[in-house]
Amino acid sequence: MKTFEGRSLKSIIIFTVVIHAILLIGTSVPYLMGAVTGEDTSEMSEDERLTAAAKEATAAIREIAERNGVKPQELSSRFADGAPRAPEAAPENEAAEAALEDTNPDETMESESLIEQEIKKVEEGPELPPIEEEDLFK
Repeated sequence: MKTFEGRSLKSIIIFTVVIHAILLIGTSVPYLMGAVTGEDTSEMSEDERLTAAAKEATAAIREIAERNGVKPQELSSRFADGAPRAPEAAPENEAAEAALEDTNPDETMESESLIEQEIKKVEEGPELPPIEEEDLFK
């Protein structure tokens, strides 16, 4: 703020607007370039569209794989096989382990969750006053 010391409020506002405009334009250019110079798929056949979509999907899988340190082939095979996600962490205390061992999977599936129990609860509310048939717009 020392650079604006002694200057008018107008110069501070102009500086702020210019900086914001530069940031907005700088972050919008990649999107606008893709939207303006993107491929026109309206004249493509269905096979060509499927090929283009497959290329985009392959590029996205490669990017995700590189970001997470996994081979792209392994990641795509996980999608194809329907493999489970990362293994669940083991319970930290023995009480949680004992509770997991004691539960029967059939009982767990049949019992209702707390949310389902809360939904089914019907609480009595206050009594509503009787509705009188008066014309309020007289």
